[in-house]
Amino acid sequence: MITSFKKLFPFPLNYYYFYYYYYYYYYYYYYYYYYYYYYYYNYYYYYYYYDYYYYYYYYYYYYYYYYYYYYYYYYYYYYYFYNYCYFYY
Repeated sequence: MITSFKKLFPFPLNYYYFYYYYYYYYYYYYYYYYYYYYYYYNYYYYYYYYDYYYYYYYYYYYYYYYYYYYYYYYYYYYYYFYNYCYFYY
């Protein structure tokens, strides 16, 4: 009985106990590390998303700015053209 027990556990039980806890804490810290980086990644992903929308609105704003500018020149061109024609008529 004792020999079979020794075959089953060649090292002292304290060794296995320590080994078990070592792997337990190793797993625990690995898990914690993984979640830390997961949330860290999402944090940066959120800010990346925020920047994306910021630039999206930035370009949207400039699109409307140039559109307004174009409309403005079109209006003045039409106005001067109309006055030019009116003047010659």
